[in-house]
Amino acid sequence: MGNKGRKPQRTCIVCHGKRAKAELLRLALDDKDIVYLDYRQHHRGRGGYVCPRPECLTRVKLAHLNRAFRRTLSADAWNPGITMAEALKGCEARLHEG
Repeated sequence: MGNKGRKPQRTCIVCHGKRAKAELLRLALDDKDIVYLDYRQHHRGRGGYVCPRPECLTRVKLAHLNRAFRRTLSADAWNPGITMAEALKGCEARLHEG
């Protein structure tokens, strides 16, 4: 009766849709409290997850991040333009890996 067939579920911080952890992009904080994409999903500490769809990636706001990381981040902690480009590049790399 164990959990052998179950995959970890996470919730997108924007649309609140639940998906398998592997299907979402993980956002993490570096040591300077700057948000970055944790492609391998192994960074220690609290993280936030977002759908890889452009609709969700482009709608990430500082308020979503503050809630996900349970702290108040500075306005320069999140650069949506750069992060969107990183996300697309990361999605492309993940497709080619497996």
